[in-house]
Amino acid sequence: MSPELREVLVVGASGDLGRAIAARYAAAGHAVTGTSRAELDLSSPAHVDAFLAADRPRFAALVHAAGRNFPAPLAELSDDEIRACFEVNVAGFVRLVRGLAEELQAAHGRIVVLSSIFGTVSRRGRLAYAMSKHALVGAVQTLALELAPAGVLVNAVSPGYIATRLTEQNNDAATIAALEAAIPLGRLGTPADVAEAVYFLGSTANGYVTGQDLVLDGGLLVDGGAGA
Repeated sequence: MSPELREVLVVGASGDLGRAIAARYAAAGHAVTGTSRAELDLSSPAHVDAFLAADRPRFAALVHAAGRNFPAPLAELSDDEIRACFEVNVAGFVRLVRGLAEELQAAHGRIVVLSSIFGTVSRRGRLAYAMSKHALVGAVQTLALELAPAGVLVNAVSPGYIATRLTEQNNDAATIAALEAAIPLGRLGTPADVAEAVYFLGSTANGYVTGQDLVLDGGLLVDGGAGA
């Protein structure tokens, strides 16, 4: 992966984290293609195939920042919701990598996925999401092994609680205060925190880290994860 200007694909760039990641790459001088679900729907094999077949740049780096989550206990979780989590969070990503593999290998490229602390632990009501994120980390490890001979580095970043619009919508002020109290660093992470970690792993600054899952949670899990 050469240090000069190169093409980067950020899938899920319409969300707070994806937007921050795309901005971080752009600020470093990379040419960024950022997609929303409308532009690249990972739940649809036909949509992924159409994106791959379209007139587009040849990418040297791929960031998978798209995701689905259906918080519900087992008794209320439908097969369609489980399937949707896996299609977007894992299967669609793998399908995309398969289609981009040749160009990523030619560029000695980088792949970074956004997993979650729930790819390491779990909690009640997170069955579909945790299953898919555990599977995603497994995919990262296997892809790292398979693509290493071509110099492609594959890693995951697993955020904990991040100050996004979705976090604010789903949690009242008291809940956010309790989360902050449970985090050793005493605050939620920011999209910029996530973007910086992704950029390091997904740029030439990283020359030797592959197959890893970087947990970005302010120390929450290492302190026992009581607030997770």
